[in-house]
Amino acid sequence: MSTSYKLEIYEKPLKAIKAGVKTVEIRTNNSYEEIDYDRLKKGDTISFQIISGPPFTGLDVVVENALIVEVLSVVKYKDPQDLLEKEGLQVLSTLVTNIEEGVELLYSFHEYKEMIPKHGIFAIHIKPFN
Repeated sequence: MSTSYKLEIYEKPLKAIKAGVKTVEIRTNNSYEEIDYDRLKKGDTISFQIISGPPFTGLDVVVENALIVEVLSVVKYKDPQDLLEKEGLQVLSTLVTNIEEGVELLYSFHEYKEMIPKHGIFAIHIKPFN
């Protein structure tokens, strides 16, 4: 049975998902989201809520239910380097030019440096519902 989740996202990556450019969402378990990414599975749905930022200032939702996507697969990695080596730099759009920059970027996200060693990092393959 599939489960539906609400997740917060910035407007720019949401537009890339809508356009089909971004097909992988990268997340880690943290203290501010209710979801446990270890439980996320193929067939689940995510309703993205647009939040203000960046930078991360909290979960003030600007647009509720801005986009609903289907989860195609979820892959857990031990760290950002492992994820980027297997998934490729394209999962970070055009934000970085090499793996080292990608690792640095991912560790700069709110709580990622503290939470990835505890929970790993997840590549969530998604597809928007038409």
